[in-house]
Amino acid sequence: MDISLAYGKATRIVTIPDGVEVDTFISRGIDTIIDRATFLERFAASGGERLLDAPFPLMIVNDGYRHTPTARILAWLNSAYPERLDRADFLIATGTHPAPTEPQYRGIFGDLYDQLKSRILVHDCRDLESMEVVGRDRFGGEVYLNKAVLEHDNVLIIGSVEPHYFAGFTGGRKSLFPGVSDLATTERNHNLANSLDARPMRLRGNPVAQHFEELMTFVETREFYTVQIVMDADHNIREVCCGSLNDAFARACEVAARMYGCTADDTYDVVLCEMRPPLDKNLYQLQKGLENCRSAVHAGGAAIVVSACEEGVGSEHFFNQALTWDRHKNRPKDGILRFGSHKLSRVNAMTRRIDVLLHSELPHHSVKQVFYEPIDDITHYLAERRASHDLDRLAVVYDAGHTVVTVNKDN
Repeated sequence: MDISLAYGKATRIVTIPDGVEVDTFISRGIDTIIDRATFLERFAASGGERLLDAPFPLMIVNDGYRHTPTARILAWLNSAYPERLDRADFLIATGTHPAPTEPQYRGIFGDLYDQLKSRILVHDCRDLESMEVVGRDRFGGEVYLNKAVLEHDNVLIIGSVEPHYFAGFTGGRKSLFPGVSDLATTERNHNLANSLDARPMRLRGNPVAQHFEELMTFVETREFYTVQIVMDADHNIREVCCGSLNDAFARACEVAARMYGCTADDTYDVVLCEMRPPLDKNLYQLQKGLENCRSAVHAGGAAIVVSACEEGVGSEHFFNQALTWDRHKNRPKDGILRFGSHKLSRVNAMTRRIDVLLHSELPHHSVKQVFYEPIDDITHYLAERRASHDLDRLAVVYDAGHTVVTVNKDN
C-alpha cells in the first residue's frame, strides 16, 4: 500500500508493508462558513454595539504571528458602524514577540491601517514602565499587565481559537496572559509546560491552563467583551463566538475540539505525522505536529514527523540551548530554566517513552542536537520494523500541525 505525504513543495510516497493495519486521520471542517451578515448579527445580539458606543473603547488584537482574521473583522465592523473605530484605541498583544514589521501591521489591520495607525499601541513585555502590577502568583512573582487595559473601561478582545500544544487552546485569556503581560510571568507560566500533562485540547488538569486561570483572577472584577473566531486549516471562518471572555472562549473551544480533534480506539506502533505549510518550514515549528500525535503512540513505538524544514532550524536560541542540556536530568546543566526550554524538555521526555524520528532536509547533526533521530528512508524503516514483528498498527495523521489525535483509553 502506497501513501502520499506532503513534503515541502513536493510529496513523499511511502510504502506500507503488507499486513499492517492502517488508520488515517485529518481535521474536519463544519458545514457553516461565517459571512459578514452572520457575524454582525451575532455581534449586535451579544451586546457588541454598546461597546462601540463607548467614548474610547480599547480593542486588543493579535500580532502577525497568529492567523486571526483581524483585518476582516475590523472591516466588517467599520462597514456597519462608520467612524466608530476612529474613537477606539488598539493594543497589539505581542506576548514575547517583537513589534510588528510594516508588512505585519498591514496584515493585521488591512486597508484600515493608515486610518487607524495613530491610535495603535504595541505591547512590550520587557517595558515594565508601560505596565502595572495586578497581583502576585503562586510562585511569588509579581504579575504585570499593560496599563492601557486598566485605563479603559470598555475592552474588546479579538482572538482566534485552535488547539495549542501545551496551553490546551489558543485564544481567550491568552490575549491578556501572555499577550499583554510581562516576560517574567510568561516564563513562569511556560516553565509549567515541562510537564507532559500540558497538552493539546486539555484544559482541566493542564498546569499551564490552570496558571492562566489563576492569573485571570487578578482582573476578575473587570468585564471583557470578546470576538473569538474558529477557522479551519484553510483560514475559512467556521464559527464566531461573541460575548463575555470566559463564555465565548469556552464555546469556541468546543467547536475547535470538534473540528481538529480525532479519536482512536487504541495506540499505534508507528504514527506518521505529515506537516503542511506554514508549520513545515522549520525545526522549531514542526514540534506542534509531534505534540498533536504523541499520545497515539504506544510505549516503545515511534512517531515519525515528515517535514522538509526548508527554512532550517527556525530558532537559534532554542537550538543553542540544546548544547548545554543535561538529558539525564532533563534540564539545563546550570539548572536555570530559560524561555523556550520547555520545547527541549518535552521532546527529551518523549524520547524516554517512544522513538522520535524526523524525515527532513536538515543535516543529521542538527536533527540530533534537539533530540530527534533523523530518518532518510521511511519505507525502508517500516519494512525493517515489520520484519522484526514490531509493526502491526500504523496511523497516518495528515496535516498533523492542525489534527490532534487522542486515544479513548487515554482520556
